[in-house]
Amino acid sequence: MAKLSGLYAAALFELIMESGSPEEVLPQAVVLRNTLTDGDCRRVLVHPHIPAGEKREFFTGAFGGKLDAHLLAFISLVIDKNRETFAVPALNELIDMIRGHLRMTTAKVAAAAELSEEQAGALKKVLEEKLDKQVELIIKTDTAVIGGAHIQADGFFIDRTVKRQLAELKGAMSL
Repeated sequence: MAKLSGLYAAALFELIMESGSPEEVLPQAVVLRNTLTDGDCRRVLVHPHIPAGEKREFFTGAFGGKLDAHLLAFISLVIDKNRETFAVPALNELIDMIRGHLRMTTAKVAAAAELSEEQAGALKKVLEEKLDKQVELIIKTDTAVIGGAHIQADGFFIDRTVKRQLAELKGAMSL
């Protein structure tokens, strides 16, 4: 399944790049992906007893004029080929491809306490400088870290938590 969704994503990405509008398509692809993961919309998309024509009509009515033509054609294609289950994985891969092209990444931060706007802004600025990318922060509060924070972004994991420091101290004391 991953291979076919990757092929769909790669073909769609190429078309979007040729049209020169990845910045415009990215938010539309995110909305489409989020909509297709919604329970009711997902049931319509994958329901085996709803004819392809009715599905196309439903999605064209819902998204016509609001979505990039390539995204709308993609939905029609997966419906016509009876490959509706590949739509969301392909859109996930497409979103990742566009974000990579636009030098965008997401940093997941788990902190012991809620970060202030100033702290979040300073962290975002440092990460953008270090990664040389636009960074979207996803911050959650996790009291299990006891103090400090850990950050995961672009394959890097930075752990500055009290929990880790205590574990290291415990390990050193048991030697």
